[in-house]
Amino acid sequence: MKKLLALSFAAVILTFAASAQTERSTETKAKMERHQGRHDKDKMMKDLNLSKEQKSQLKAQHQEMKAKHNALKAQDNITVKEMREKQAALKAEQKSKTDAVLTSDQKAKMEELKKQKMTEKGNRKMNKTTK
Repeated sequence: MKKLLALSFAAVILTFAASAQTERSTETKAKMERHQGRHDKDKMMKDLNLSKEQKSQLKAQHQEMKAKHNALKAQDNITVKEMREKQAALKAEQKSKTDAVLTSDQKAKMEELKKQKMTEKGNRKMNKTTK
């Protein structure tokens, strides 16, 4: 009887440990994907051959938008719909400001790189579902 109880207890502990390990690996994978996104953005900016002035303008815009997003997140008295609308407005504002800094060649290159990235992302998703 004691052996059966000890074995069942061990089985429960092993099951719990295995599920905890699975959760950690998915969290790690999500962190890696976020890091990859930052790396992709950096690579895109390098591919655009930005001048020092353009880099400084884009950095200032990024910091300004980050402050606006943080202020928006800090608001507790707005609905989810309002939050989404304001986030969409901020995204549109960011795009228009970025487009104002870039030359027409850089805009075309950026759109090309975005399409390429979306294609690769779609291919990765297709590979995941077929495995």
